Amino acid sequence: MDYRITEHEHGTTVKAYLRTILRLSGAQITALKQDPHGILVNGAHVTVRYVLQIGDTLSLADRDEDSSDNIVPTPMPLNILYEDDAIIVLNKPPFMPTHPSHGHYTDTLANGLAHLFAQRKTPFVFRSCSRLDRDTSGLVTVAKTRAAAYQFQRAHTAGSVEKEYLCVLVGHLEPAVGEISGCIRRQEDSVITRIVTEEDGAPALTRYRVLAYGEAPDGRALTLCAAQPVTGRTHQLRVHFAHLGCPMLGDFLYGQENDALIARQALHCRKTAFDHPVSGTRMTLYAALPADFLDLMPYFNERTARVHVEDKA
Repeated sequence: MDYRITEHEHGTTVKAYLRTILRLSGAQITALKQDPHGILVNGAHVTVRYVLQIGDTLSLADRDEDSSDNIVPTPMPLNILYEDDAIIVLNKPPFMPTHPSHGHYTDTLANGLAHLFAQRKTPFVFRSCSRLDRDTSGLVTVAKTRAAAYQFQRAHTAGSVEKEYLCVLVGHLEPAVGEISGCIRRQEDSVITRIVTEEDGAPALTRYRVLAYGEAPDGRALTLCAAQPVTGRTHQLRVHFAHLGCPMLGDFLYGQENDALIARQALHCRKTAFDHPVSGTRMTLYAALPADFLDLMPYFNERTARVHVEDKA
């Protein structure tokens, strides 16, 4: 990856640039130093003591030379919303796992990306910076370089990555704006299900706002809600809303096992905001709702269905 040196970085050593501007770890810098082509300035090899000048081009060997050997390239349609040299952001459809696991070795987002990069004849290592459950749709960010993945890890730890989900809940959620704070741990005798507990578990915080109330054809009350998981616990939104007595529509784990209105939990990651791992520019991206989620909008009033599906506020 190439970095053009501006007046702001003039007089900075390569080492300082890597540590303070790119915020690379000591291990990452060591790996670059050990690569004969790891650190180049204007095409020539330099040490980390080199003093950068205005107009210099600093090139780092942050590209993968080999692809992940455990991800089978599989052709499939991909909805790419944004891509550059560092990241790729996609709108994942429902019923697609993010990465391979037992029973899903060829039908995941990772498999589709592996095929895309194989077609480009570019090595590909799958580094997901955000993961969604198989049945949750929406935004997934994937780092294309080791440095970008590291920066996203730091950003998640610092809490600077924002996400907003749309969900349809069964029940009438009140108050219309609020927070859900409750520790989450794995339920005993289960490797999947989580519960809210006061005794132990990982702290979890969810903020939400109700967008509209509605009614299903069978008379059930429905709530269209926007939710921000401040923390990132497994199944956090599903567990927190179920704990309040308003499980997500179609959630077979925490609500009704089978639902005629939707064949999965009505949960979609529609917005993400983060600082770009290279430029530092704040980015905000949105993902359109899939068809099965759009089919639920008529159960709310017409204005809500139009505004809250199409707006970006």
